[in-house]
Order: sequence, then C-alpha cells, then structure tokens
Amino acid sequence: MANINLLPVEYREKEKFSLRRVLIILFVVILAFGSAYLYFSLELQIDYKEQELKTMKSELTAIEKVIKEVKDLEKDKKLIEERIAVIQGLFDNQSHLSRILGEFSASILDEVWMDNLSLSANQTFDFTANTFNNYLIAKYMVAMKNDETFDNIELGYVRKSKIKEEDRDVEIVNFKLSGIFIPKRLE
Repeated sequence: MANINLLPVEYREKEKFSLRRVLIILFVVILAFGSAYLYFSLELQIDYKEQELKTMKSELTAIEKVIKEVKDLEKDKKLIEERIAVIQGLFDNQSHLSRILGEFSASILDEVWMDNLSLSANQTFDFTANTFNNYLIAKYMVAMKNDETFDNIELGYVRKSKIKEEDRDVEIVNFKLSGIFIPKRLE
C-alpha cells in the first residue's frame, strides 16, 4: 500500500541525508576556496612582477649610466687618438727636421757659421751664413753641389762687413744660399 503522510509540512521529518544538498555545499565550498586561492595566487604574481619591474628599472638606470660613461670614454678615446696622431706627426716631423739639420751640419765647413735657415714644404731652402772670405763661400757651394742631398744651389748675395774681436777689426763675409733639399731614403 501506499505510504501517505497526513501530517502538516511543519511536522514532517526532514531528510537527514541528502546527497544533492551535500554536493551543492561541497561545490560552493570548493568554489570559494578555489576563488580565494586563485585571488591570492594572482596577487602574489602581481607583487612578484611589480618587484621584478622595479628591479629592472633600477638595472636600466644603472645600465644607462654605464652607457653614458662608455660614450664619454669613446669620446675621450677619440680625442686621445687625435692627440696621439698629432704627437706622432710632430715626432715624424721632428725626426724629419732633425735629419735635415743633420744633413746641413754635415755639409757645413768649419770656417762657415750659419745665421738663419728656412725650409719650405716643397723642400726648397735658403739660409744666411758668415765666413772669412769669398774663397770659402765658393768652396762651400762646390761641396754642396757635389753632395747628392742638395740641388740647384744658388748664391743670393754677398756682403762684407767688419766685426770687433778683442782689440782688432775682423772682416767677415755674409752670404745667402738657396736650393733644393733632397732627403735621403731611410732604409
């Protein structure tokens, strides 16, 4: 026969165990814990990423300072290389001029003393010198013409004058020579 319950709803026995109700409650609890876990997990990731961003910004600032220093060093290096090139040019020019002066001093006679020497960029030269007589001028010109270092030797002028040496007057001859200097090849 059929089981009929005529008691009002208020007095009816409540079901003690409902699988459906348990599953719904369990689902809600799991959903709440999952949501809380996801929220805190994402919060931690956001904090970690923000910290990483701060670290990267500070590293970027440090790297920018290093880049600026490197650029400054490159400018300084370029400036120093230019200075070195100028100094090297001066050394080369100095050694060139030293060779020229060496050639002139090797060719000069003991009785001739030079007053002024000028050498132009195209290797032409002129100088003024003093000696005791015209014969020494001629001897010096012949010596220079025979030297392969000098070419096209020309006499500019000859002037006689007297200088006082101790208690007597000494006659000297001032002269000007010009020509072309042909440097010897360095081996």
